Order: sequence, then structure tokens, then C-alpha cells
Amino acid sequence: MGDHLKTPAFLAFYGLLQVEARTIDRIAPVLEARTGLPMGWYEVIACLAGAPEEGRRMNELADELLVSRGGATRLVARMEDAGLVERITPPEDRRATYARLTAAGHEAEATASPVLLELVEEQFGRHLDEEDLAALARISAKLLRSSGEECVWLDMAAAAGVAGATPE
Repeated sequence: MGDHLKTPAFLAFYGLLQVEARTIDRIAPVLEARTGLPMGWYEVIACLAGAPEEGRRMNELADELLVSRGGATRLVARMEDAGLVERITPPEDRRATYARLTAAGHEAEATASPVLLELVEEQFGRHLDEEDLAALARISAKLLRSSGEECVWLDMAAAAGVAGATPE
């Protein structure tokens, strides 16, 4: 690695990439084997689980997911075919499309969430103490805000007063 790539900012950035890729590579196949849900499907379900009754606008959902808008549309369509999600166009705004969980989607969330939490603890959380975890949540939120982005989950944690997730 060239000396210019040994700066603290690059090393921290590259470390995050390595941790994310390798942790997901270990968690995703186990989550799918134990619940039948691919990781991408779980992400949609988790985003919709806390949504208002009418669901979330597709464009907002796509912004929160780590896929393109077209990718989000295809992903939701596959989940709709599987009976986990439904898309709704409100009569008062025919341009808007909302996605919301079906009863089966809520059941899938209730089944998969404890499994994912167990896997995250096993592959990630048990290696860090509370201070480390709080710092990572705080740093993640700070980096997102500094680039004009946000993460609803981190914002919800801050609003709920989860240790270390409070905005600076």
C-alpha cells in the first residue's frame, strides 16, 4: 500500500469497508438459511416495519435502502410477489406509490429480527464494549450528517435516547 494510502482518514475509511463487507458476508447467508429472507429483503421489511399505516413512499424507501430507485422498485416487486409487501397508489395522489408490509411481512419481521440481532451480536457486538458501540453509532451519524445524508434508524435511536447515538 502506498504511503499516501496510510493516512488516518483512509485507514479508517478502508477499515469500515472491510468490516462491513466481511460481516455482511458472514451474516447474510445465515439469516437467509434460518429465516428464508435475503438480507436485502430484511432491510426493506425493517424499513417498513416502523412506517405509518399507509406505508412509505417508494422514493423515500429507495433513498433509505442501499440500492438505486430502480433496484428498490424491482426488490419491492419481488417481495410483493412473495406476499410480504403491497404497493398502494392513493386515490388523492395518483403519482405517488406507497409500499407497506402485509400481515405475512409483519410475521417475517417478527421472526427474522431476533435472528438478525443474534447474528449481529455474535459477529459484531460481542467484540466491542458499550463505549465502542456508542462511538461507532455517533461517528456513523456524524459522517452521514456531514455529507447531507441521514439514517432513519440512527435518528430513531437518538430520539429514543440510545446511548451514544445522540446527535452532536
